[in-house]
Amino acid sequence: MNYDELKTEVAAYLHRTDLTAFMPGFVERAEAFLFRELPIKDLTTKVAGTTTGEYFTLPSDLGSISKVTVTIGSSEVALDYMAQPVSYSTTYPEFYSFDNGQGRIWGASGQAYTLYYTPNIAALSGSNTSNWLLVNAQDLYFYAVALEAARFIRNQVEIASISAMIPVLMESVKSYSNRKSLPATGSMQIRAR
Repeated sequence: MNYDELKTEVAAYLHRTDLTAFMPGFVERAEAFLFRELPIKDLTTKVAGTTTGEYFTLPSDLGSISKVTVTIGSSEVALDYMAQPVSYSTTYPEFYSFDNGQGRIWGASGQAYTLYYTPNIAALSGSNTSNWLLVNAQDLYFYAVALEAARFIRNQVEIASISAMIPVLMESVKSYSNRKSLPATGSMQIRAR
């Protein structure tokens, strides 16, 4: 399924041919909700750099941060998040925070770092016809857009029906993403709760 097929299928599901002009808005509102609620570990990526002073630039597609690490000796060490440390070591960095739209590694001028983060999911459009969520959870995408359309046309029966399905589908996608990020083989396995 792609962007145009999604819009067509939602209109067919609701038995409406007069919603074409409104479909992009339904998709945008559904995406605003979905992207805010779904942390997709599958998309986690990393970027390395060196601080300027204590600061580093955050990626433009930053959704959420998984961790920030520095290399001390030959070991990669994860830093703790602290908005404003009371005190910090200047021997080696321990904390990171955010300051004026930048990352900050306290006590780490010119420090090499690695930022692990989940990028924002790219929104669907005429030029971006697919994304991770549409490929891996087209049922959730479909019903989230259909819910926005049902709200627009004030179809209370569909609103109630779809609203009950969305949380179940959201949990399914979260569980799927978590399972994909865990090891599947080995003598000891970690299982998601």
